[in-house]
Amino acid sequence: MCGIAGVFGTPDSNLKVKKMLAALGHRGPDACGIHTAGDLSIGNTLLKITGDMPQPLTGKGALVLNGEIFNFRELAAEIGIKIDSDTELLFSLIETGVKEGSTPIDAVCSALSKVNGDYALAYACGGELVLARDPSGVKPLFYCSGTEGEKPEIAFASEKKALAFISRKAKPFPQGGILGFNTESGKITEKIPEGYLEIKSPEKRIYTEHEALSQLKETLEKAVELRLTPTTGIAFSGGIDSTFLAALAKRIDPGVSLYAVGLPDSHDITQAERAAEAIGMRKNLKVHFLSPEEIEAAVPRVVYATESTDPMTVAIGIPLYIVAKTAKEDGKRVLLTGQGADELFGGYRRHEEFLKKGAEVLDREIYSDLATISKINLERDDMVTMANSVELRVPFLDKEVIKTGLAIRPELKVLKKDG
Repeated sequence: MCGIAGVFGTPDSNLKVKKMLAALGHRGPDACGIHTAGDLSIGNTLLKITGDMPQPLTGKGALVLNGEIFNFRELAAEIGIKIDSDTELLFSLIETGVKEGSTPIDAVCSALSKVNGDYALAYACGGELVLARDPSGVKPLFYCSGTEGEKPEIAFASEKKALAFISRKAKPFPQGGILGFNTESGKITEKIPEGYLEIKSPEKRIYTEHEALSQLKETLEKAVELRLTPTTGIAFSGGIDSTFLAALAKRIDPGVSLYAVGLPDSHDITQAERAAEAIGMRKNLKVHFLSPEEIEAAVPRVVYATESTDPMTVAIGIPLYIVAKTAKEDGKRVLLTGQGADELFGGYRRHEEFLKKGAEVLDREIYSDLATISKINLERDDMVTMANSVELRVPFLDKEVIKTGLAIRPELKVLKKDG
């Protein structure tokens, strides 16, 4: 996990990227690097989790990656190379494609079709810059483009605040999008590869409750296992989503820490304690009692992190901000959350009404929820956790978990109430 930034198409790109990375220092306190070639500069601030290879990686082209490729060891074994870095694996896949004659954007597209991960990346080669973001938008990416003098220019960064001094409006990069930008011609090429968020009927439906539970447990346990590290904790509310994650994580790491926050004697704390007790993890639970003063002090920090004064955004962001801060003080660098479960499995009250209109209607709504989850929830959550240099990981949005969830018959997701 880290911060990435870059400018393509302007002579002072290196100076601009230095300023951008300074605004992203909280995303990567362990290292900082910049690669400059002509009027291109791309840079990275590194938070060491999987490997400690500094970025950008350079060869025929240059790569910066924010995120994690969870199946990189499996892919490395398939192609017969020994590496300890997911960034190095992805770079190898892309560079191989380019060396074999693929365009940079096609090489990136081919490499990403093989990975299971959360990512935002930039790959520069020759006169082309390629940007890409994972299909769920777990990792944030913003960009702006225009003309600098007579030449086209594009700038990108992990957070909008890093683009603030560039006099153009930054916009979110689309979930699952891959964009190629040619700095000489200004031509923009877009590729949105076929993926698991396409609105289409699954090849195979899951029709029974037994099969649904069995496949979900299998894929989600694997997703949790891929995301656990020695410095991972779980944001724990005691709700169904976080309790399920904790129970699965316990099978892999019995000592994994659970973090809950709330006011003294609040229902939130009571619920978390009861749920932890029920799954045999009461000793794992670390409760942080909030004070009014702490909440008040967190408000401006959350506003700065999220770049929003929207009351709902700030109110939702404060507890997660403090959970991440608590986990960081406890030596954690990764935090698992149950984000995405309600969207994938019809957990909102409105989903009951959609099911009444028909299974196809609920299916479409679930696809819509997943297609907008980054803007509504994930960008906020990433910003408040990374404000504490803690990486957010969301097992329910794992590639295989989503495929399983979308295959489950809609009627199994929402229980109809009698009367």
